[in-house]
Amino acid sequence: MAALLDTPPAAPARSFTPSLSGRLRGFASGAVEIDDAPVRVAGRLPDWLRGRLLLNGPALWELPQGRYQHWFDGLAMLHRLHIGADGVRYRSRYFRSQSQATALAAGRPVIGEFDTPGTAGFFARLRGAPVTDNPAVVMSQLGSTWFAVTETPTLMAFDPDTLATHGPLPLADDAHLHLMAAHGCSDAAGNYWNVGTTLGPQCELKLFRLRPGSTRREVVGRIKLPKSGYLHGFAMTPSHAIVWDTAMRAQALAFRFGARAYIRNFRWSPESGSALYAIALADGSVRRWALPAMMCFHAVQAWDEPDGSLGLELSVYPDASIFEDLRLDALRQGRGQQALPMLTRYRLRDGRADAEAESLGIALELPQVNPARWGRARAGIAWGASLDTADPRGFLDRTLRVDLASRDVKPWRRGGAVQLEPLCVANPAGSAEDDAVLLVPTLADGDAGTVIGVLDARTMECLAELHTPQVVPFGFHAAWAG
Repeated sequence: MAALLDTPPAAPARSFTPSLSGRLRGFASGAVEIDDAPVRVAGRLPDWLRGRLLLNGPALWELPQGRYQHWFDGLAMLHRLHIGADGVRYRSRYFRSQSQATALAAGRPVIGEFDTPGTAGFFARLRGAPVTDNPAVVMSQLGSTWFAVTETPTLMAFDPDTLATHGPLPLADDAHLHLMAAHGCSDAAGNYWNVGTTLGPQCELKLFRLRPGSTRREVVGRIKLPKSGYLHGFAMTPSHAIVWDTAMRAQALAFRFGARAYIRNFRWSPESGSALYAIALADGSVRRWALPAMMCFHAVQAWDEPDGSLGLELSVYPDASIFEDLRLDALRQGRGQQALPMLTRYRLRDGRADAEAESLGIALELPQVNPARWGRARAGIAWGASLDTADPRGFLDRTLRVDLASRDVKPWRRGGAVQLEPLCVANPAGSAEDDAVLLVPTLADGDAGTVIGVLDARTMECLAELHTPQVVPFGFHAAWAG
């Protein structure tokens, strides 16, 4: 695929952005494309840390004639920090998506995003209005191909070095997916796994596998539901995919004929409860366990128990108020996050209709384990972002190391800073699961640009700081390309 090099750079919109100061600058539009710039390193990087840190997320919310409404909505931008023996270099580039092209041409949002409605009229929606391809959430690999996604089935390919957009991966199959979890899983063989949703009078969740070099999504298992729950991710063990069905229920007709934004086509329905489903990778058979109504974005991990039962750890919210907490106006006004993601452990046993739940009493979001453990073996340690549970104006301001057996917590805080997902990069010569570093994007009030903390994953000591040449707008997830 040829890169889309003939499209002009996306123009930042500084003149349309509200005046934001301090750490709130992470929610401002205006990041620019930088082809190559040095990164100042304070401290000492491990000699083995060589490769590329990739950051992705929303970066442009304001346009001359309109704006996006939610943190999740902004037009996507990629950032690359190349860490080599001769130093660290930075590059940034906006994704050249259809969503971006139409918005820049019109000077306002055109294609609907997470919480910003599109402009298509009723008859255009009947014919099939365009669905966003703005891939501002997760980056994944299929063999040697890198791509990014949001919560729709488009896999937007890009070059992990130049950051050039290659366009959607061509898919030729009959999966007929309308929605897709942002968090797919790449296995040891290079296959990409994910769960998509087909909307209709009866909804169907479909676990699929996409093999390297193939354009066909192989449906491995199906879950049929009257109304499917909002799905952002799922988890895998060596034998099963585990899907959580939240009580945020999709309204299929609203998706097809309505004019509302994506998330407004879901309705919080606590009376429906929630459930956990296990899909066997060998034959696609499905088992179900009930649990009380909940909302969840992310799993810490899932695993197989010796007795044949399954284990799962999630960051769980009691309701759907988190979506309102993360609207752009609220974040820019520093209102903080009211809903707390509590680390919860589940045991799924045959012969039981309900899941056995145990709260670990720890607020943890954007969780990580050693990548060698994810989907393969149970991890004993997790890392993630957290906040002061007693502060009603709190936002993510600390990084935690959690011993999942003893529940001991070791924090790292950079004074006065927002601290985002801690990406775990394992020492290739190491054997212990915490023989690794954490790469943590942070922004404090006095920072000239984003500061990436490089932490010893065992001690939580900050070994070095990487000072980028501009503020990287707050995103969600990172990736490591060796």
